[in-house]
Amino acid sequence: MRYPAQAKELTHLLKEDQIEWRAFSQASLKADDKSGLDERRKTLRQNVYQRAERMLTILDEIREPSISNIGTDAAQAVSILALHDSLRTLKRVLAKFARCYERDRRDTYYQAIPSMTDWLCILERKPQRFGTIWLGLDKKEPFLPTVEHFESVNGRRAAYGIEPLRWPKALAMPENEQPWLKRPLDELVMRDPT
Repeated sequence: MRYPAQAKELTHLLKEDQIEWRAFSQASLKADDKSGLDERRKTLRQNVYQRAERMLTILDEIREPSISNIGTDAAQAVSILALHDSLRTLKRVLAKFARCYERDRRDTYYQAIPSMTDWLCILERKPQRFGTIWLGLDKKEPFLPTVEHFESVNGRRAAYGIEPLRWPKALAMPENEQPWLKRPLDELVMRDPT
């Protein structure tokens, strides 16, 4: 690994990010009045932005998020930090991952490309390609935003080493509060996000 200090910092940024997002998600699930979350959401967005800006500065230093530069864990951290920030950041990071992939798939954390691609599609109001993003409203069960050419989604997923489509497991909720996990996948509802 060429940049161990930067890799360590990136994984630390991700750890901070995950702690804050989980706490916010749990508070959101428990809150009856969502207006009380406004200040917390504002603080979260500010912290997400600051972490993403630091991640982008590190990317400028190392030039690309390749495994040989920063390792798998830090490359994964870069992808997740980009997903949590803005459309601008996501496009920039996805382009770097795509260039790494085109150059050498084995030196790329390519498993992140489908989720970044799908989130970008959703933000641009287009059907996702890999079906990696599920959304939910309040405490209701999740729905799958529209997937382009759904009948071939698992082939596209397999090309990037991700498992076939299945119901999502929410990390912020106990499994016994997620009844959809026991339902067959053919009962899923696909629709465009509102």
